[in-house]
Amino acid sequence: MSEGATPATAAEVFRSMEGSYSPLLTGRPRSVHEGFSVLDFELRFLALLASATVRAAGRVPAQIGRSPGLGEWTAYLRRIDRQLADCSTVPAARVGWAVARVLEIYDKGIPGAPRELRDLKRLRDHISHGGPLPAGEAELATLDELVQSIADVVTECLGEAELSINNGESDDQRPSFAWNGGEVSLWPFLFIKPSGVWHLFSKFTRAQPSFLCFGGGSVISSPSGEAAGAALHPLLKEAKADNGTLGYFIKDVERDLRGFADDDSEPVYADHEQGFEYYWDKATGEGTGTQPRRDYFRLGPDNARQWHAESGWVPYSEYLRSLANWQVVATRLRQKLEQMESRLATEEQDTLGWVSRGRGTTRMSKVVVSDLDGSQTEPACTFAELIDVVDQDLQANRGQTQVVFINGEAGIGKTRAMLDAAKTRAQEVEQALLAGEPSSQALFLYVRSTGQVLDSLRTVVDSAVASTRNLTDKGVKALCRNGLMTLLIDGFDELLGGVGYSDAIGSLRPWLDELGGRGVVVVSARSSYYMGQYRSSVERANEQGLPFVRHRVAAVQRWSSEDITAFLDEYGVPRESLNQLSEHDRQLLGLPFFAHAFAEMTLNPNGNPIQHNTLAERLLDKYVAREEGKLTGQGDTALMSRAELRRMFECVAEFMASHEEREADVGELQDAAEYAIESDLSSRRHLKQRLPVLCGLAAASDDASASRFRFQHELFFDQFLAGAASRYLLDGHPSLFEAMLKQSPWRAATVTGVVVAVGAERVVQAITNFAPRLETSGERQIESTVAATNLGALWSAVIKETGRIPSSDIVNAVFADGIDLSRVQGVSTRIIGCEIDGLVLPAVGAWSLTLRDTVVKKIKVSGAPSDLSGLRGVRHSDLVELLLPNELLYRKERILEALQQYGAEVIDAEGKQDDVPPIEVLAARHYLTTMARRVEKSVILRSDHQPEDNRLRWAQEYGSDIWKRFVNELVSTGLAVNENFSASGERKVRCRLKCNPAAILANDGSRVGTQEFWNGLAGVAK
Repeated sequence: MSEGATPATAAEVFRSMEGSYSPLLTGRPRSVHEGFSVLDFELRFLALLASATVRAAGRVPAQIGRSPGLGEWTAYLRRIDRQLADCSTVPAARVGWAVARVLEIYDKGIPGAPRELRDLKRLRDHISHGGPLPAGEAELATLDELVQSIADVVTECLGEAELSINNGESDDQRPSFAWNGGEVSLWPFLFIKPSGVWHLFSKFTRAQPSFLCFGGGSVISSPSGEAAGAALHPLLKEAKADNGTLGYFIKDVERDLRGFADDDSEPVYADHEQGFEYYWDKATGEGTGTQPRRDYFRLGPDNARQWHAESGWVPYSEYLRSLANWQVVATRLRQKLEQMESRLATEEQDTLGWVSRGRGTTRMSKVVVSDLDGSQTEPACTFAELIDVVDQDLQANRGQTQVVFINGEAGIGKTRAMLDAAKTRAQEVEQALLAGEPSSQALFLYVRSTGQVLDSLRTVVDSAVASTRNLTDKGVKALCRNGLMTLLIDGFDELLGGVGYSDAIGSLRPWLDELGGRGVVVVSARSSYYMGQYRSSVERANEQGLPFVRHRVAAVQRWSSEDITAFLDEYGVPRESLNQLSEHDRQLLGLPFFAHAFAEMTLNPNGNPIQHNTLAERLLDKYVAREEGKLTGQGDTALMSRAELRRMFECVAEFMASHEEREADVGELQDAAEYAIESDLSSRRHLKQRLPVLCGLAAASDDASASRFRFQHELFFDQFLAGAASRYLLDGHPSLFEAMLKQSPWRAATVTGVVVAVGAERVVQAITNFAPRLETSGERQIESTVAATNLGALWSAVIKETGRIPSSDIVNAVFADGIDLSRVQGVSTRIIGCEIDGLVLPAVGAWSLTLRDTVVKKIKVSGAPSDLSGLRGVRHSDLVELLLPNELLYRKERILEALQQYGAEVIDAEGKQDDVPPIEVLAARHYLTTMARRVEKSVILRSDHQPEDNRLRWAQEYGSDIWKRFVNELVSTGLAVNENFSASGERKVRCRLKCNPAAILANDGSRVGTQEFWNGLAGVAK
């Protein structure tokens, strides 16, 4: 629209304004970014016209947001559509038709676009985060076709409307549209300056309205008088102090700048014509002073956060990459990760004698992802696919910090997978930037806890980024908050220290506080026991205001037989070598560490001392043989025999199990040596002086006594701990064996090692009468839980090893990894006072399994479900899921129905059918129970009240209408509140419970509003 030009008709007004948005050039469609700009204008124009039309009909229109984006304009059209239908005027009929038709076109999306980008919201979020776009003109033109279709509808709506212009205050002109005499004044949404420049409402921030300018040299302006602001005020939503999208952005920028600013400087805020600006001093990182900066920011189309670079407005993420010096960071992280890989390979060669000829090939294990409570398990995926999901969570800003636990046995490849993921990503980002190509991928900051026990996470992170020279812990947090970096913590439970992990969330909580419901943190944990302790710790922290967090667990799976064969083929191991292994050893090859060890021992035997031992024994023998060569005296005489060395290592492992860390000082090493040789060290000349040269010792200072000993791999600790425990049973000291059960949680390798070394029968004799009392509080709670968990693991290992379950009672055990009875025949057992994560029922034959005071989270029916009469004493309320051969059940009433249908004895069944609560009440119990198990007190919702994350299947179990009623009832009774949070794109809210979900479920009068909540739900069905 040229300056001074006045359109002759209402349709020309719209078409002239639209033409200002990147008009089509010959042979080139609008770009996607240009397309969204004009789409925003079209919906803005139509929404303002609709509001004016309702007002002209004598009604009060729905209020408009003060800084609306595309998502809010769309939502407004849906609201105003209903109001237009209630108006009987001709303009309302015409505009109402246009609104309905535009929404229909909008909701169809972009059929010709790639599948993952057909939804407008997804495409909008995709480009807002710098996502790549298809190169074909046909795909790019599809958004422009949508824009054109909407333009045609608006033009048709205005085709019969007359344009009239009246004089207003201060010489401003106020246009009106009229259909058959029905006039609609567009003031104060639209007005014309004397120069002929048309002004369309943009936003109202900081008590000042802004208007888009069409014609003339400016693109946005604010009127000097108060008339427009006063007229707009009643038509707009009330301003929310420091709670709007722009307010969030301002606060986030200030917090992010502090991650890169000089410690002595304070960022200074100032308004700017198109947004805001900050004056601040950036720390150079080179120790040469500071760099004064003045940076401009704004909210662009669709509330996209932007920074003004030399080339123009760019995504805010580009600003943070610029501050961090992204290419240098990627290069230096890659260099450090390569050094870590090289160091691991050197340790393997020096300690194990591995030549590492297979180091160039990294065969990743599969992972199975589930919620923290083990429910909603997703199909197995590759580690690379898990990383893709992490990337998606980073881009989505889901309103909850995503914590992903990588859980698996020692030797299953957690370290290699995390290290390789971080290195690969650093290489990809570095290569893209060196080639001059943009890269929107996040970097992974890998930190390893080994050797840093009891350090704070801040100290560990600062150490990890020291090589970048321009990042600190604060800067890393800023990058993580904005989806540019993800923290990968390897061995998080070791970093915590403390055998019991009584405050498992403690070290992570400061980070979660700083992330404030954003970003992703990936950590590895070494046992299912740790996950249970972490969950308990989060429950306690929730009562103290833990930030918004969603937890998921990625359980690393053993290699399949195909994976093992492929790895050994790549390594050059003859296939006939596998025939020499027992079935137990074949299963061990599913752990990459053992597969690697087997390959090395096969190709480089070096005279294995014992050929008929198990693979684990051969590995330990080889390990001990190498260490023997380090302890030599005059004339290369051995200072300790291999048997003595082995006893010493077993003693050291026992020391470590009872301590806060997997390390031992020189004094403890000396004590272990004296125990092994059954004499003072002085009885063997030079032994005391030579002990510090053993593997795993690294001098922290010139004082040898400050050195620390650690095993080079977790599996060695596990195996030597198994040796210590087995020795007590073999030597007839069951009380000492029971004492070890209480010291620390045993992992799979230790449990299996004990059963193999001692024999299943002797283990059963030792644990049959061992029934630790499960304490609920006090100093002995951790000790009793550890003992019960180890007891459950031993029972499971015995069942797996023998293929049978003893007829004696199993009492007070915690089965953290479940019980698998699918291949066990003749089951006739009682399980009393136990906790079972997952129970797989026998597949064939008659069986009887009685549960008493036992909690079972999941039950899997491995055979035909026609007869479950052997299952007695089960409580359906404890069950998270019931897996039948062809159906997975989550809902409590469906689980109860199935159990009773197939003959199981359910001790907490409802009474008469008439006593069954309404479906709304059953649904609410399901929702609240799930939130309690997941240790979460919030859910992120879209504008339609549905969960933003489609992975939350538990919230969709009863349908969208019942879920919406549940949310509304929580909010209306004051048990929950819907909170806005910082996010681009379509508006989302965080539905936060004000109390623990268990308190609402209890309905015991301790929480005001609970009775009203349940009464309200029950009344819905009446």
